[in-house]
Amino acid sequence: MSAKPDLNTGKLVWSGEHWINGISIGDSTEPSGWFSQYSIRYSEAGEGNALQLVIPEKDICCICTDNRKVGEWIADGFFSKSSILTPDVPLVDAAFRREGSTNSNPAWVVDWDGHQVVARWNVTEPPVIAYGPFREGIEFFTMLFFTMDSTIELDGSPIEGKPYLRDIWKPSIGGDRSSSVFALSESMIETTADGDR
Repeated sequence: MSAKPDLNTGKLVWSGEHWINGISIGDSTEPSGWFSQYSIRYSEAGEGNALQLVIPEKDICCICTDNRKVGEWIADGFFSKSSILTPDVPLVDAAFRREGSTNSNPAWVVDWDGHQVVARWNVTEPPVIAYGPFREGIEFFTMLFFTMDSTIELDGSPIEGKPYLRDIWKPSIGGDRSSSVFALSESMIETTADGDR
């Protein structure tokens, strides 16, 4: 008899991609540049992109979006719980486009209010593929592409800094891992009250 896939009866909360590019100067774990973008393909708020952008040296701190409903939903449900907090920052309209490919220097280019930010990742290692519970009541399927080689440019000028190691992954997939990572085919599922899938 051939194997069959397990059916998950939980509630799909969102599915899409999460692109993070965090860089810092020297041994600091305070980012000199922070780019955290959700590209949502399914959610109760619809489809769209939402970017949490922090560049302290340039006094940049905002949430960019091409769908305000998605932007507000991500800001309230996800950015508000981020390790990089940006309470009460403005939500600004923006245009998003991809460059490159997953296998060769992927980049996101975001334009807003006369500014442009470009975040690039150079990934040479295979992805970490994970599925199952990440915390009580929440399961994920994700493919995580970590890199210690990423850059952020603002208005054509590079922001100083390099990726740094973070310990936030220890409870789930283990280890200290890079602050620069993108997750493809990511799906968040709420399990049923009794824990059944």
